[in-house]
Amino acid sequence: MSKYRYSFEEKFERIIIDLSESNLKNSLLIEHSLGSDILAKFDDIEENFNAYLKVLTGEEEMYKGGGNTSIIRAYENFTLFESLFPDGEEEVICAIETIEFMKILLAWAQEVFKCARKYERISEEQLKEQMLWLREAWTEINKYGENAEGIKY
Repeated sequence: MSKYRYSFEEKFERIIIDLSESNLKNSLLIEHSLGSDILAKFDDIEENFNAYLKVLTGEEEMYKGGGNTSIIRAYENFTLFESLFPDGEEEVICAIETIEFMKILLAWAQEVFKCARKYERISEEQLKEQMLWLREAWTEINKYGENAEGIKY
């Protein structure tokens, strides 16, 4: 389970994450990135997760992503979200432990997959495949940190 508090809300057939109670400075950057910089499509989520996993395991030194709302730079111990549109002259940055961001990413992905099924954008079989992938992804996360919350289907 992530050490940060979050909740999900469905708006306009999309899943929005709320990290306002997480005590993360500038958590809005993560909220905006999920669905904008990391698209709510299985292939995009899987690709991003695998890139973060390579950084977490030391296979890669850094991962740089983002693009629509922020620049995302992931390192083994922490991930930085930097706003592309800061208010004023000061940089707007959110820093989170890489493993904690990965937990949040997987929790969000689970909600995204269930929402996609609810609106029949994917079949029941596709949902089962995606949930199987999530179980495997949680297994990988559990190797590198305290027990994650896992999936609920």
